[in-house]
Amino acid sequence: MRTPLSLPRLALLAALLPGAALATSALDAYVLTAGGSSSFGANGNPFGCSTFAPDSGSALFGRTLELALPTDGSICGVAGVPRSASARSGSVQLAAPLAVNFGAPTDPRSFTGDAQARAGFGSLGVRVVSSYSGTSDNSVVAGAQAGARQIDALTVGGGHGNGTYRATITLDGAFLNVGRTESEIEFGYSVGTGPTLLALRIMGAQDGAVSFYANGAFQAALPGMAVSGDPVHGVKVAGSTSFSFDVPIVFGVAQDIGLSLWAATLPRSSAGLLSASGADVSFLSSARLTGIEVFDSGGQAVPDFTITSGSGTLYGPGGVAAVPEPSTALMLGGGLLCWIGMRRHARVSASRALLAPTAP
Repeated sequence: MRTPLSLPRLALLAALLPGAALATSALDAYVLTAGGSSSFGANGNPFGCSTFAPDSGSALFGRTLELALPTDGSICGVAGVPRSASARSGSVQLAAPLAVNFGAPTDPRSFTGDAQARAGFGSLGVRVVSSYSGTSDNSVVAGAQAGARQIDALTVGGGHGNGTYRATITLDGAFLNVGRTESEIEFGYSVGTGPTLLALRIMGAQDGAVSFYANGAFQAALPGMAVSGDPVHGVKVAGSTSFSFDVPIVFGVAQDIGLSLWAATLPRSSAGLLSASGADVSFLSSARLTGIEVFDSGGQAVPDFTITSGSGTLYGPGGVAAVPEPSTALMLGGGLLCWIGMRRHARVSASRALLAPTAP
């Protein structure tokens, strides 16, 4: 079993390696499933429980669709299961199942759902499931949402000045939308403290229409993703697709690069339909970093680039490799110290040294 490098050992390696930078890297997972009818006028306030806002936990993730909860909180009678977790190494995983019945005896309503999220360096996953039966109005809250994110400080070597880091992500899973439901799966990225930029999105509308966004524009289809079904029985998108995005970099300078995956499903009234409204947006094993390319300021490929990460994760052209065993890392640290002492003027990158330290 491989154990992630501890922060003290990473600090030791950072001190040994020329130009290496140690920054705080992070993994975040978030889930929320909620259902119920907000009790307008609760606590004798005629305006009580009549205003709604997104859950604050969703703010970390790029998102187009998201649940809105009563701002007056639990007195409004909407059941919710919000959960979040963070880590600096390893992985985090969460789930938030919920089943609730509400509404008047003459107008029964029910919601069941689940939200799951998983975050690891180079691999993110989310799944949201929902089913809603009954009528709906402006007081009804029903849905599930999940987010997974990694932030890693990357220092790219192999060039000088400005350049470009190109990441390729492979997304695989299935997206099923039934009835009057809005759903989405989307992937975004960020640099430093900048905003989360949209790289890919699959969205299902209440009328059964499905839209695709990738490579900076809306697409008629996504390679590897097959569309089947119909608006009456449900529309399904399933398969595996890959997409890329470019991040401006400065060679030799650490930059926090964030990757985030988000899914949400918001079902509405099932009145007059053959079945409940709902969805299953299942990409839990899904968004994986499967390729990296680096280009210089002139747009020419840098074939011998190297990447040092704040998390200790090994990144290369094929995406992500396993983190070394702690004992291996210590031996590598000793080898690097010897190497540096004998060849002070040689230039060596952190990632190349970790993968194949040069013999003295």
